[in-house]
Amino acid sequence: MLALTGCTAFNNSDDGTADGNGTSATTQTFQPSGGKPTATLSIASGSENKEVAVAIQKAADQSNVAVTMHYMGSLEIMNALKAGGQDHDAVWPASSMWISMGDTKHIVKDAASTSTTPIVFGIAKSKAVKLGWADDTGATKPVSTADILAAVSDGKLTFSMTSATVIDSALNVYQTALRKPSWTIWVVDYSGSMSGEGKNGVVKGLNAALDPDQAKKSYIEPASGDVNILIPFETEVHRPVKATGTSTSDLLHEADATDASGGTDIYEGLLSALDELPSESEASQYTTAIVLMTDGRSNSDHQDEFESAYKSRGRDLPIFSIMFGGLRVKMCVWLGVSRGLDL
Repeated sequence: MLALTGCTAFNNSDDGTADGNGTSATTQTFQPSGGKPTATLSIASGSENKEVAVAIQKAADQSNVAVTMHYMGSLEIMNALKAGGQDHDAVWPASSMWISMGDTKHIVKDAASTSTTPIVFGIAKSKAVKLGWADDTGATKPVSTADILAAVSDGKLTFSMTSATVIDSALNVYQTALRKPSWTIWVVDYSGSMSGEGKNGVVKGLNAALDPDQAKKSYIEPASGDVNILIPFETEVHRPVKATGTSTSDLLHEADATDASGGTDIYEGLLSALDELPSESEASQYTTAIVLMTDGRSNSDHQDEFESAYKSRGRDLPIFSIMFGGLRVKMCVWLGVSRGLDL
């Protein structure tokens, strides 16, 4: 496998949601202008590489090789490497750090840098002046990596930096053992307008966050002390489903089995969430939040009732929204202003 690292109109085709140039596509294929390609190169790439599409097209033309770019997040690329590269011939992440963390099976046989990432090296002004890297006014002089290494070797400067190979283990330890347990209430819209793509997105999102195997890939897996509560709602609010620790399968099954039908009463769903908060004696033990998953089409008005109930709790409780479909921005702007909702 080859590793490439770095931070208009083309002979290409797109697979996914895209504009005219495919700039939002998840997969983009560049065909050589000279005719049938002699081969096809599959690359797991960071989405930032869409900006160099002209150069990729030029390479395809010159080599007579088709190039298929599979745009992924950095964690996805890292996990693809851990899985043996999957079906890709090369990876092209934003930084070589993701190769160091993901290539545990040492499948990368060749690597090349396509760009460099600027590094800001910050030290105290007094130290910079003493080392001759700045004058008394603070104006800096050109400093090379060799200058920094020489200062460290001579004992004139000390600094520490993270190791890419250690970050992986550290994130796992933090997520499963060190962080404060979370108490999360998922208020999920199962109205008729969420039928089909909306519900599928909800179920997929809940699994990505709460299924231990899936969530582990993104370092967000539930820990033993976590509490997750699902509150489905439509015209009426359904019975809350509570999951403790990593035992989330029943909650996820309920999320998948619940039909999307009926009207929408977002505020009743949020009111129900307030009843599921940890007690005052427990509150300090958890990081508490409400997550609202909806397309925003509330057709009932319990806004004043919810606002009054929220204020009566006397807590600085964050409410986060995950938006689907044609979300009514006006409703969410009210929530954002009045309740501190992160949109």
